[in-house]
Amino acid sequence: MQPLIKEPLWTKNYNITILAMLLIFVPYSLYLPILPLYIVEDLQGSMQIAGLSNAVFLLASVLFRTQTARLENVFGTKMTIKASCFMFLIANGLLMFTTNLYAILGIRFFGGICFATINTAIMALGCQFAPDSRKGEGISYLTTVITAGSAIGPFIGLYIAHELNYNAVFIFCTVLTFLGFILLPFIDMNSEKTAEKSSLYSFTLQDILEMPVIPICIVTLLTSIAYSGVLSFVAVYANQLHIINASSYYFVVMAMFSLLIRLVSGKILDRFGANIVLYPCFLFLAIGLLILSYTSGFFSMMVSAAFIGIGYGVIVPTIQTLALKASSPKRVSIVTATYFTCLDLGLATGAYLLGAMAPLLGYSMIYLILVPFTLCILVLYYFIYGRNANAVHKTNLYPTAQPLNITDLSNKTQKSGNL
Repeated sequence: MQPLIKEPLWTKNYNITILAMLLIFVPYSLYLPILPLYIVEDLQGSMQIAGLSNAVFLLASVLFRTQTARLENVFGTKMTIKASCFMFLIANGLLMFTTNLYAILGIRFFGGICFATINTAIMALGCQFAPDSRKGEGISYLTTVITAGSAIGPFIGLYIAHELNYNAVFIFCTVLTFLGFILLPFIDMNSEKTAEKSSLYSFTLQDILEMPVIPICIVTLLTSIAYSGVLSFVAVYANQLHIINASSYYFVVMAMFSLLIRLVSGKILDRFGANIVLYPCFLFLAIGLLILSYTSGFFSMMVSAAFIGIGYGVIVPTIQTLALKASSPKRVSIVTATYFTCLDLGLATGAYLLGAMAPLLGYSMIYLILVPFTLCILVLYYFIYGRNANAVHKTNLYPTAQPLNITDLSNKTQKSGNL
């Protein structure tokens, strides 16, 4: 095994990127559990509309995230990030001025476009700032910040909504996004346009998706379907069970365990490969969903949060690292867009389908159904990547200039004798 070269990770650009990502991500994660509650409790909307409020946001992300690299080529990274962040700020502010359900859905769609662009661009920057020899560790910390935002957002959002009102929540999100926006100029970004404006209207598949990483990203898509049931509806589920404060602390506990495991999972991934972290974490996610389906009290709900935090919290950055290592560093923005498009598509599909199924089956049955679904994803991961993971780790320990198609690895490794 090749020794790891210790290159500096915590540089100025990396640190500011992480902080800006946190401030921009908190409003995103806050709205996912808060808006369904707002629509159902304050606006008397249906559960289907509540689920749709998240689905349209994530659908917009799916449709426009893949355009990020094209926008960066035409307008430059700096302009793309600043403009998309400013428009996301506007989208957050608009929620203060309407109670019309269809207007809220329109605002959410617009916000999804803006967030998809800023999130993809700034995540790609963070991946570039992480040195090759510490790529798994660097990406793990980047997604750890996202997890922290996933905990801080819902917790503070639910607290503000209960103590004040939902309008105060919208003000809070607008202020945070503004703080993230004013941090962006301090990040060293390439501002050069690297393509002619006409390329903005070119829609070749290679320009918007990284095809070699699609198979492994499908695993993320399916995993996020399972996770969407937790993200979108666990607050409503806790309220139905009359478990006081469970919805607020659920995300905190989930994030805390996710943070703790990510402090070591990235290093383990860099040194020993993906299987050693992914196989147990799929099982943890399934166990967490099983406990959640049978929960009846505060303690069991927090245990479920711990298992899901460990499971989903490791799966997401690990598969993203595999996707980046399976392609050229020059296509990091497109790889990031491809990965998060699959993740958003899974969250959107899950939010809508599970929201539609909830009145028929109930949340307990939905979480129970997601247990074998998660185990099937584990089997799929084995056939897509897991059975050849050791060979991938040996041949592609660090990102290379040439893309490595993981679906064709078995042919390559048989020639080299690695299998």
